[in-house]
Amino acid sequence: MNQLKITNYELRIKKEKAFTLIELLVVITIIIVISAVAMVSYAGAGKKARDSRRIADLEKVRLALEMVRQVGNTYPTTASVQTVLVPTYLQAWPTGPKGVGDTYGYTRGATNYTYTIDAVMEDLGSTNMAGNIYRVTNL
Repeated sequence: MNQLKITNYELRIKKEKAFTLIELLVVITIIIVISAVAMVSYAGAGKKARDSRRIADLEKVRLALEMVRQVGNTYPTTASVQTVLVPTYLQAWPTGPKGVGDTYGYTRGATNYTYTIDAVMEDLGSTNMAGNIYRVTNL
């Protein structure tokens, strides 16, 4: 009889030390949910970082255009903007953070005193937006 009591006690201790299947499922579910939230946040951060670089690139082009205007009193034509700005005002014409195909657009207005510079953005929460186009203009 004494031997039986010890065995039951040992079984009870072994049961208390182990995790139940439900506890394991709850922990695994929590880990999956946290991982999913982290991955979504990380993807959004990458888009915002690339869009910030695009905005900074457009600002560099805008400053270079204003320097050209101070010297020549007009902005360069749409066709000649890169040859006018590079290498005198910009080291190189900027390309977007995604590389080939991620370019910026420039259009001089009909009066020669206005322009727009455009970039296609990934995050639609940016300001100065027309759809997914970020636009810098002197209008």
